[in-house]
Amino acid sequence: MKNLTTLLQSYPDSAVAVSPHAWSAFENLLASRRPARIAACTGEQSADRSGLWHDFAARCQGVELRRFSAIPPEPDLDCANRLVAFLRDSGADMVVALGGGSVMDAAKAAYLSAQTAAPVESFFGANQYSGKNSRRLDTVVCFPTTSGTGSEVTPYSNIVERSTQVKRQIADPAIIPAHAFVLPEYTSGLPRQVTLATGCDALAHLIEGFLNVHADANDSQANARALAGIQLVTRHLPAALAGTGGRTEMALAATLGGMVIRHKPTGLPHLCSFSWFGRLEHGLAVIMLLPECWRYYLGNPAVRDRTMQLNAIFPGGTPEEVIASCRRFLDECGVPARVRDVPGLDQELLETTARSAGLNRMKLELAPRPVDPDHSYQVLLDILARS
Repeated sequence: MKNLTTLLQSYPDSAVAVSPHAWSAFENLLASRRPARIAACTGEQSADRSGLWHDFAARCQGVELRRFSAIPPEPDLDCANRLVAFLRDSGADMVVALGGGSVMDAAKAAYLSAQTAAPVESFFGANQYSGKNSRRLDTVVCFPTTSGTGSEVTPYSNIVERSTQVKRQIADPAIIPAHAFVLPEYTSGLPRQVTLATGCDALAHLIEGFLNVHADANDSQANARALAGIQLVTRHLPAALAGTGGRTEMALAATLGGMVIRHKPTGLPHLCSFSWFGRLEHGLAVIMLLPECWRYYLGNPAVRDRTMQLNAIFPGGTPEEVIASCRRFLDECGVPARVRDVPGLDQELLETTARSAGLNRMKLELAPRPVDPDHSYQVLLDILARS
C-alpha cells in the first residue's frame, strides 16, 4: 500500500485523499476555502442510496447547499446546459460532484461553460479553452462513487450529442479536478453489473495506457501506475463481483487508471465505443473491443515487447498468449465473449461505427499501431467483425 500511496500522491495535477483520511482532508479544504454556498451535483438516487449525501451534508454544517440531482447515466447536452443554468443561478463558490463518471463529467463540462459563458459544445475537442486562454479556472471537487472512469483526476468530460448520436469529448487540463476524495466504502452497495462494467472500464484505461508506447515520455510514472492498477484489478475484481471485498483496491485502480490516461491516452477500443451508448455499458464495450485491437497493435514490435511485460499478470509465452490469458480473465468475470451477441450491435451499426470512428485522425494516428486514416474504415471494420 505504501507504493500505491506514493503513486497517488506524486500525481501533479490533483490532491487525492483516500479513506480513512478522505473526510478529514475534505474538512480541511472547507476550513481553508470557507465557502458560503456549495453547488452539489449528483445522480437521481445513488448518492442518497449509498449514504454519501447524508454524510457529506453533515460535514457542511454552516454552508448553504444547493443541489442538482437530475444527472442521468450518459448525460447529454441538454442535461449539461440545464446544469450550466443551475450553476450560474446558484451563486456558489464551490462546485462538488458526488457520483460516478457521468456525474463528474457533466459537472466538469457545465462548470467550464458557466465560468467562461461559452457553450458546452464549443469545448469539444482538445484544449479548446487552455489553448486560447491563460486564466486559471476553478475546478470541480470530486467524490467518485463508482470505481471505473477515474474522471476525478482526468482532463476529460464525455457528453452525448443527440443530433449525431455520438459521445463527444472535452479534453482540457483546465478541468482536471484539483481535489478528489476517494471513499470506497460508498461503493459497497453497487449492483454486480455496475461493478463489472466500471471495473472493466478501469482495466481498459490501465491496459490501453500501458500499451501506448508512443506516449511513454509524457510521464515517467504512468507505466508504474498502470502496472499497479492492472494488478489490483486482476486480484480484486472477482472479490468485488462476489461481494466479498476488493472495493478499496478497485477504487484505487480506477483512480490510477485516470492518472494513466491523463498522460497516455486510450486508443482504438475507446474510439470505437463512442457510438454505442445506450446499447452496451461503456466499460463492457471497451473491454470487449480490447483483445482484437490489441492483436492489431502487435504489428508494432514495440507493442509486442510491451505486451510481454504483462506476462506475470496474464501468463503467456508469446504476446498472443498474453492476450488470450487476459481474455480468459474476462471470461471468468462474466464479460460477454462477442460484440455480435449484444442486442442492437448489428452489422449496420458496426459499419457506421467504423465510418464515424475513422473521422478522428488524431486518435487513429496516435494509436499504439497507427491507422492510416485513408484506410481506416476497413481496418476498424475488420477489428469490429472479430470482436
